[in-house]
Amino acid sequence: MTKLSDDKSDLKSGPKKRGRKKLETPKGLGLFDHVKQIRIVQDPEYFKNLSDLDKKSFNHFKILKALSMNPALLEDMATIFRYFDKIPSPQLYQLLIGLIPADYPKSFYPWIKSKKVPFNKRLLELISKYFEISQKESSEYATLLYSTDKGKKELEDFCRVYGLTDKEIETVMKRNDDEKD
Repeated sequence: MTKLSDDKSDLKSGPKKRGRKKLETPKGLGLFDHVKQIRIVQDPEYFKNLSDLDKKSFNHFKILKALSMNPALLEDMATIFRYFDKIPSPQLYQLLIGLIPADYPKSFYPWIKSKKVPFNKRLLELISKYFEISQKESSEYATLLYSTDKGKKELEDFCRVYGLTDKEIETVMKRNDDEKD
């Protein structure tokens, strides 16, 4: 009988899990770590001291977007945004810490999210396939490309590469926020 009660206690505890070693992937700095350095710390040597992994996460577009959540910086960020892809990362960091006054840690500017995707899903799929990027990133690319006439022409060319007719291209290029509900 004692043996039987021992077996029941084993059943209650459930199966024993074997210890597995988890492969630890190095975790780099995130977007808001870079933004904190720009807004609060403002160390001139910060970018030079970043690892290669951390330098890859220094995304100009997202950093400028995060900084533009502060209404006082919106116009400056809009000006820099025009040239964000032409400015090397170290110089962009230096420009931003020189332009932005040191902020107090208590100030908070919420990230404003878009409610709906303004572009046709098929267009985003084509951009995603063409550049081999995620759907979310393709939306950012579409926003950038759609902002200029040259970019719109490139979007039309992507569509032609994938065999869309002019009528299909017109439908795909129509933004969702252009449509009337």
